[in-house]
Amino acid sequence: MEQSSWFEFVEKERDPVYRELQKLTEENRTIHIASYTITLNPFALIEIEGNGIHDCVCDIETCYKYLCAVSK
Repeated sequence: MEQSSWFEFVEKERDPVYRELQKLTEENRTIHIASYTITLNPFALIEIEGNGIHDCVCDIETCYKYLCAVSK
C-alpha cells in the first residue's frame, strides 16, 4: 500500500512546494526546496539539483510533478 499525500486530494495551488515554484521569475532565478536547488536558467528552463541529481525540465508543472515523484 502506497502512502498518499494530502496535496494529491486538494488543489496543487495550496501546496507549499507549488507555491514556492511559482516564485521563479527573471528577478528571482533560484529557490531552495528541501535539499533541492531549483534554478530558472537563461534559456527559461528549470534546473533541479540536489543529492546526485541534476535534471532539467521545461515548466513549473513538470518540475512540480518531478519533485513529487522523487519525494515518494
